[in-house]
Amino acid sequence: MWAALVAAILLAPAPDPTPPASRIVFVSARTGVAQLYSVEPSGDGLAQVTFGAGNWGFPVPSPDGRFVAAFRGPDLWLPYSGALVQAPRPELWVMRADGSGARLLSPYAVGASWSGDSRRLVFQGADRDIWTVAVAGGRPKRLPPPPYSTSLAPSPDGRSVAFVSDDKNGVWHLIVRRNGRERVIARGLTGQIVWSPNGKWIAIHGRDTLSVVRSKGGAVHVFSAVPAVCITGCVSPAVAWSPDSRHLAFETADGIELATTPFRRASTLLVKGGAGGIAWSPKGDAIVFGGVNVATLGGEVARLVSFGVGEALPGVGWSPGRLELHYRAPEETPPLQRVSGRELEARFPIRQLSADGDRVAYWLCPHGFGAWRPGEAPVALGAGTLSACLVPAADRRPESNVYDLTLAGDRLAYLTASGGNTSVWQLWLTTLEGGDEGVAITGGTQTAGDDARWAQLEDLVGGGSALVFGRRGWTYDDYRHPESVWRVDGATPVQVASRSDDLQPLAVDAGRIVARRTSGSLELLSLDGHVLETFDVPALGATLAGDDLVVLVQGGLRDYSVSSGELLHAWPLPDVPSAGRCRISYCAGIRLTLDDAARGVVVYTLDGVVHLLRVRDGADATVPGATAGELTDAGLFYAYRGEEPWPGRIRFVPFDELPLR
Repeated sequence: MWAALVAAILLAPAPDPTPPASRIVFVSARTGVAQLYSVEPSGDGLAQVTFGAGNWGFPVPSPDGRFVAAFRGPDLWLPYSGALVQAPRPELWVMRADGSGARLLSPYAVGASWSGDSRRLVFQGADRDIWTVAVAGGRPKRLPPPPYSTSLAPSPDGRSVAFVSDDKNGVWHLIVRRNGRERVIARGLTGQIVWSPNGKWIAIHGRDTLSVVRSKGGAVHVFSAVPAVCITGCVSPAVAWSPDSRHLAFETADGIELATTPFRRASTLLVKGGAGGIAWSPKGDAIVFGGVNVATLGGEVARLVSFGVGEALPGVGWSPGRLELHYRAPEETPPLQRVSGRELEARFPIRQLSADGDRVAYWLCPHGFGAWRPGEAPVALGAGTLSACLVPAADRRPESNVYDLTLAGDRLAYLTASGGNTSVWQLWLTTLEGGDEGVAITGGTQTAGDDARWAQLEDLVGGGSALVFGRRGWTYDDYRHPESVWRVDGATPVQVASRSDDLQPLAVDAGRIVARRTSGSLELLSLDGHVLETFDVPALGATLAGDDLVVLVQGGLRDYSVSSGELLHAWPLPDVPSAGRCRISYCAGIRLTLDDAARGVVVYTLDGVVHLLRVRDGADATVPGATAGELTDAGLFYAYRGEEPWPGRIRFVPFDELPLR
């Protein structure tokens, strides 16, 4: 979408004396940082206003369309679980509406409003004082704040300030100070204050209500069912006055509503809105809302810009067009990953990977999965964009914490943990053809206070057409039940086998499952649960590849023939805390893990170093820099840490090139 719009942009001003179209200014993190953009109400002329380090937010255009004030700071606004978190010290800047001539006005500011002649800005500083500053330059002028006050808001002309103050009896009042004199204009009100452009009205957005009162005092008009103001961690629903001060648009639980003077009855429902803000057109005949959507007062809606996950940020403004402004084309969106020969590079570290056949699947970040076959372009599973990966992790979002994944043919399954007082485990399933994050097909919960070391879903393994996982039940009296073996039949979990103690699935190959009992003994099962063979060994882990059953025991590896049960080879390993696959929290302290095997070669990790061991002769080699490795009949896929801006790397090494001699 962005590339097509960029190709169609006409940025140079025309010599035609006809006034140019007005422009909408908005915020997006499509390039990985928050920048200001501008577009005409028709959807034409998309331009980028700010460049470089970014971190811009909440543009406030001047009434004459010449300037834009905006806030900036390190990670000023971060998308977080559908809401936003504000950085502690945002700066206030002013620039021409096309982004040129940007200048810092204050190292800290809360809110900003323009004088009617567009010559001055009014804002609240770090000390809660009100400041005014001329756009042409000069030192800001300070207006001391009233004592014991909150929700300070200067009037459009900068000569008055409205605030909320406690009368010391626990009752909050709305007060206006002008020329050193204070007047209570409404009692029992508190919240966010928004002046009308003509200074005659004040809207105050409190808890679940929006009240409108004359700035000189008088009757209070109240609109209910307006979502409560969020103080931290989210964005307040938008409230915006029309340029002529006759209309007030605001967000409710049902959408955006419109109130008209004298504000005595319910407003007209316009459209379903969003948390991106509201701004009026210069003529007062339309509003922009929820990102970049324009609605006329008759309810007709047009979407000007579509956003992917993490791209849309709050803050929008609308200003008249100006002939002398020169807008610039948007930057290209940086790719999240790229491929060169046998190597895949990503802008985020590879968190987990799983290989099957000649492909590898991996998890980069929340909303960021992928699959790659060497020689082809990677397949995105989910949003697959840089901005999506910048959405911070959140414990309450399942996709934030993937603790196991496996690729089986064209299916990817993964386990997630989320929740607060109640932990939630889920098994998700997607396909490479589907190209999305998939759906949760089963799950379990556990309340706080229980022993949370044991996940209800774990030990996810797969290969070819088989997907297998371990599951345990919980009850109030005996909350930790033994682990049992399950398979995914299509998209339906089906129990394969259970015992009186744990039966832990360790590996799948050619329709066979290797499962470990609590004692360490191994069972070789069919996909319908029949026992094909047993191995009475003190196994800590095991993996299966053709006729080779490779078993990890304390201080060594053993290679058994599945068909005969014979011990073929045994090789010593360091006698350190060891386990099979170890991908969840209770494996802390484990130094050695058995990861995978194929064609007589084993992958294991010792103290963070990935090793290859050939079982027939014990030849052992390390994989320099590797952080994780998976073997298939095609070869080795391993992840390692690369240099910025491509820290995530996966490299493929064909079997005949493995570093074993």
